[in-house]
Amino acid sequence: MKKRVFYTALYTFSLLFIGSNALQAQVGLSSSDSRWEIGLNIGPMNFLGDLGGNKGKGTIGPKDNNIPVTNFIGGISASYYPAEWIGFRAAVNLGQMEGDDRLVKQKTPADTWEGSRKYRDLNFRSPLREAYIGIELYPTAFISLKNNWGLPRFRPYLIGGIGFFSFNPQGLYRGPNGTNTWVDLKPLRTEGQGMPETGNPEYNLSSYCIPMGIGIKYDITERLTFGIELIHRMTGTDYVDDVSKWYINPALFDRYLTPSQATIAKQMNNPSVFYPSSIPGYSPYGLRSPNEFVGKKRGNPDMNDSYFSSTFRLTWKIGDVYADWFKNKKSMRCPQYF
Repeated sequence: MKKRVFYTALYTFSLLFIGSNALQAQVGLSSSDSRWEIGLNIGPMNFLGDLGGNKGKGTIGPKDNNIPVTNFIGGISASYYPAEWIGFRAAVNLGQMEGDDRLVKQKTPADTWEGSRKYRDLNFRSPLREAYIGIELYPTAFISLKNNWGLPRFRPYLIGGIGFFSFNPQGLYRGPNGTNTWVDLKPLRTEGQGMPETGNPEYNLSSYCIPMGIGIKYDITERLTFGIELIHRMTGTDYVDDVSKWYINPALFDRYLTPSQATIAKQMNNPSVFYPSSIPGYSPYGLRSPNEFVGKKRGNPDMNDSYFSSTFRLTWKIGDVYADWFKNKKSMRCPQYF
């Protein structure tokens, strides 16, 4: 499933690249019309994964977005425009991702789907480092150029591409003396990663992402452009929040970790304090004997994590050719279409 998504995205990106070259040849725009832009962007971002969410079954869509864990993402970009209707972008961003089961909105018993997610009581935070390349397509600009209508000052566009990002999930450890400490989760093997008894391999702290989105640009001057952009990223991993598969037998932590690590790992695997009072005798482990190592579902391994951002962009055009282009007053009129 994960490989199919990756190869589908790569195939689509290749088609866009080949198709853009073919269309450029059809409209007869030369490389002398090429333009460069450098830009800054900043705005809110949200994580969509196994933690947190809202009433009902969890999804990767905006339905499960939790406003209280909104963070910021910001970065720089450089874009190359062989024509006004198409651009190629390279971007680097830094941000923060976060999720918390206590934000799940549920008003039903704990044995329902959303109730079990809330009482699971897991949380995480992770830094984000992202780099991607993408293609920007400006349909209204293409139509304007083809019909000699002049280039509109407002230009909506589509963007899609492929990139890579790194992360490092941390969980909030509630110590015996009442102190709270953020601890790295990957070394704790919370779902038995790398343990022969579970068959669950260790995960990497980097993966590919597939950014897809929409935006709109407005030329403030012949050099300066302001834009708003919404980009959603599918990823190739389900472990951004360190949650994917199942609970494991707590005894395994004593086998593979130091005593201090095992103590922390047992809490990070199941930090819930709700179960004893809400459902007497209930255990999320679901182990039928001490020799059973894998318990009940802890996450949803059939759905990878994702994240999205809504950013404001300022870009600066490079090259003398822009001054001549901007002087065409006809091209600067507000368009009658989008």
